[in-house]
Amino acid sequence: MSVTVKLPRVLTQAVTTGPRHQAEGETLGEVLESLFADEPGLRNHLLDETGAIRPHVLVFVDAAQADLDTPVGPGSQVQVLQAVSGG
Repeated sequence: MSVTVKLPRVLTQAVTTGPRHQAEGETLGEVLESLFADEPGLRNHLLDETGAIRPHVLVFVDAAQADLDTPVGPGSQVQVLQAVSGG
């Protein structure tokens, strides 16, 4: 099933097609793998070396914070947020 993935502006340098993407899957993990197939540069920004969502990245499915096992439905909205820090 197709879902919309929205990326923050800070991650648009890692993609070739902009901040909105269509991806396929029944869980958030499957959706992200579908997204990485089209935009491989995103993997290192969103997942750590163990395949877990990085600590500074928050992902929401239909406005609820999600993990890789969270189910997605037809037309779900996935929003990726990345913490910005500085001093």
